[in-house]
Amino acid sequence: MLADQVRRLGAWTPLERRSALLMAAAILLWITDFLHHVPTPMVGLGIGLVALLPRVGVLDTDDLRRVNFLPIFFVAAAVSMGQVLVTTKALGVLTDLLFAWMAPLVTSVYRSTLVLYWAAFLYHIPLGDETSMLATSLPVLMNYARMRHLDPLALGMVWTFGAGAKLFVYQSAPLVVGYSYGCFDARDMLKIGACLTLVESVILVLLVPWYWPWIGI
Repeated sequence: MLADQVRRLGAWTPLERRSALLMAAAILLWITDFLHHVPTPMVGLGIGLVALLPRVGVLDTDDLRRVNFLPIFFVAAAVSMGQVLVTTKALGVLTDLLFAWMAPLVTSVYRSTLVLYWAAFLYHIPLGDETSMLATSLPVLMNYARMRHLDPLALGMVWTFGAGAKLFVYQSAPLVVGYSYGCFDARDMLKIGACLTLVESVILVLLVPWYWPWIGI
């Protein structure tokens, strides 16, 4: 029973209380950012630094030495790809080419679903992390839907599903963290990712024309 397991754990230790307090402080600062306007990464860094303080924190120098910082740098580099493309003006060229190629093919519901899904899949490869991919492409997609009098909700949902299709580790921060533990390699990711990408495409082709209209999309 869960209650028995909790009872065996006993009372909270001072270390556990401080950990819970720091986590609660971080969550409180994150959900009230509209009041203090402190960026989310700065809150995380601040709580991390407090966790290293003597008497107040919960970590010591040995704990810090055991942290693998390479996944953090890897995720930061992947997330920064969108900003790199924006700064170098390459993003505009990429989106113009993508939507120019895609426009004549968005006709019937089946073809539009496949075109949008696979276009998002291809667009995701050079953009890296899915957050930067969606942040840089969704405004362009919404403008495209408005100009062609298409349903922005349907287009946006199909595009977002396309962002979920991944072949490489760098395309998702959680995948990078899982990869850092050595439980799978790039070849495993490629094989599983390809299978899931194809399966998701087939499911989406069935959902969009049949299930989505039934729920009002």
